[in-house]
Amino acid sequence: MRFKWVASLKFKISLIFFIGLAIAFSINLLIAVKTVHVQKEEEVENVLTHLLVESTDEYISTSLNPSSNVNFLYTIPHNIMIVSDSEVNALHFVVSANPYRTNDKLIVSSIKLSNNYYLNAISDHQKIDKATYKYTQKLLIRYMISLLVILFIIIFALDFYMKPLELLAIKTREWKRENPFDFVQENVSSEIKEVSSAFASLVKRMEEYRRKESELFKEAAHELKTPLALMRSRLDVYEQSNVYEKSKFIQELSHDLERLTAELKNVLFLESSDFEEAIDIDLHAMLTKLKEKMDILIQRKNLQINISQSTFEVKAAEKLMYKVCGALIENAITYAAYNSIIHISIDGQLRIIEISNHVGNDKYLFSSKIGNKILSRLSKEIGYEYTIKEMGDLYSIQIQFNEN
Repeated sequence: MRFKWVASLKFKISLIFFIGLAIAFSINLLIAVKTVHVQKEEEVENVLTHLLVESTDEYISTSLNPSSNVNFLYTIPHNIMIVSDSEVNALHFVVSANPYRTNDKLIVSSIKLSNNYYLNAISDHQKIDKATYKYTQKLLIRYMISLLVILFIIIFALDFYMKPLELLAIKTREWKRENPFDFVQENVSSEIKEVSSAFASLVKRMEEYRRKESELFKEAAHELKTPLALMRSRLDVYEQSNVYEKSKFIQELSHDLERLTAELKNVLFLESSDFEEAIDIDLHAMLTKLKEKMDILIQRKNLQINISQSTFEVKAAEKLMYKVCGALIENAITYAAYNSIIHISIDGQLRIIEISNHVGNDKYLFSSKIGNKILSRLSKEIGYEYTIKEMGDLYSIQIQFNEN
């Protein structure tokens, strides 16, 4: 799989920057053009005012009225020179009783004469519009060049800073299980470094999951082959012997089936909970809830379960924590003597829970090999140390949790 430019993040970011800069440049261009046009109008108005002032002071010797001939004002060398150096166009002098009304197409400057008439100088916008158009073209070309230069800089910068993502994809495709993996990259942006570290952590967790899965199958094969072999042997003996009692065979085979079921359940108990998020779990609330769920088992053996009122919190995967404590309580109920009491003590200061009871005739699961494997493996995932004590018929499991 290769990166497609049009569908890539680099293209989308570049496009967003391009559109944003284009909008900003367009707004700036409109403001600049409008400002220049207004300035040009003000300059023309100032030129017209100067023409009127100079003409009335130096060249008008008689009183003017609306019927007066003012053509001489167009031939004054001073006026010709000033007009030629400005954006004044189609200059027109008019004498009126009131100031000449202007509009969007004309620029007018008026001066009051001594006889209360007004001399008006009028110009149109043709030169202003032409000058503004030329300025707009130059400014637009500069903006386009600047926009393209900035765009190329953005593309180059994005390509440089996002190159680690492409390298991460290449490493992922080329990585083989037997090789050590190293996806963490240094000297990159914090976001890419975080993605790289998270991906490396994910792969490590998946590898650990596969390792546990492999161990699970090995343990299953080891733990289940014994009861299966015993069942096969009993069938062979029963088939070849004439003195093997049927009732004894059924009893022993039933015992083997129970053992097989128990071992299978215990092996499957070791399934991983690697991808479950850890939360804060209140021990007393959880143990009380488990006690309520197992009420039918408690009643069947006429047992009592006493849980102390102290409590503390453990940060762990919820399903895994329920599984461990549920297995411990269920185990205590299963192997406890009839009409006995199961004590569950909680020490909040030392972060210890202890489950103790009097044992019946059956072998206690967590003193067996598979039981110790369960506690040992899950102690690493949850974070606890455990101690198993057997004193005659009194059996207890003490679990001390690490600090969160």
